[in-house]
Amino acid sequence: MTMKLQQPPLDCISRVRFAPFAGSTQLLASSWDSHVRLYDASSGKLTGVQKHPLAVLDCTFLQDSSRCVSGGLARKLVVFDFRSQQELLLGEHDEAIRCVEFHSHSQQVFSASWDRTLRAWDLRQPGPSLAVVNLGTKAFCMDVGVDKVIVGGADRCVHVFDTRRLGTLLEKRESSLKHQIRSVKVGIDQKFFASSSVEGRVAIEYFDPEENLSSRYAFKCHRVREAGCEEKVHPVNAIDFHPVHGTFATGGSDGGVCVWDGYAKKRVWKLNPFHTSVSSLSFSADGSQLAVAVSYTFDDGERMPPPVPELVVRQVTSSEVMAKVSKDA
Repeated sequence: MTMKLQQPPLDCISRVRFAPFAGSTQLLASSWDSHVRLYDASSGKLTGVQKHPLAVLDCTFLQDSSRCVSGGLARKLVVFDFRSQQELLLGEHDEAIRCVEFHSHSQQVFSASWDRTLRAWDLRQPGPSLAVVNLGTKAFCMDVGVDKVIVGGADRCVHVFDTRRLGTLLEKRESSLKHQIRSVKVGIDQKFFASSSVEGRVAIEYFDPEENLSSRYAFKCHRVREAGCEEKVHPVNAIDFHPVHGTFATGGSDGGVCVWDGYAKKRVWKLNPFHTSVSSLSFSADGSQLAVAVSYTFDDGERMPPPVPELVVRQVTSSEVMAKVSKDA
């Protein structure tokens, strides 16, 4: 079953995220229309709105499903409580904040910016950041694992840090993808990460250098061949891992959503394409739902009128997201 949520964002959806708490159906969406919206995915209704002065580029939940932290072109990292409608300025960057992540293990917020820095913040002490790391490049995407922060930059490198010692760079790894990185995501076993590029490819790379040499690989996806035409390559905008089975979904500018088995190196399932790009996607905490942000990502320039954004939540079955073989097979 697929459901379109009521009152979707009015401009490009920069991020959609399910609350990472068991049993929660709360869903966040940030947008270039300068708002962060909270939805109840079970009813499809809008339940809360936060207004920013400029476009919002990322958002994430904090310790519960009523508070979030977000940032964007206004350069401010803001905590918002949808219940009390209270807003707290956590900190600022010198340029737009591109990525925001909450690390539940350390209770820190990490933000990465076009000002070429990665910063850590303490929720209990708004103000000066706990750490400022010079990336030397604009941040395009970021994810956190149990003990790592990874940032994909404009330099086509993945920067790997330890959450406990942010000032020490563990590794600066040139991506095996030859074009601009759009998304990075740590696998649920914490051994590897997936990254995607504007050139219709996804790479699987391992943190352990020896395992990476023997096991890393990349594959083509989100490419469309029309009758009598050359194959058109589309950016892969989003990646998210299924929290139970460890497979992962990708969303592309072809409007497609695919689920992949990273160990078997096979596609598990494909959803019929939407009317425009998939800009972001997110599995629910129990893996039973997949939220898809359908909004034009301007890969082909301006369109008048622009395609209408949609937020879609789909119930997924185990057969659609279950790995083909076990990783030990």
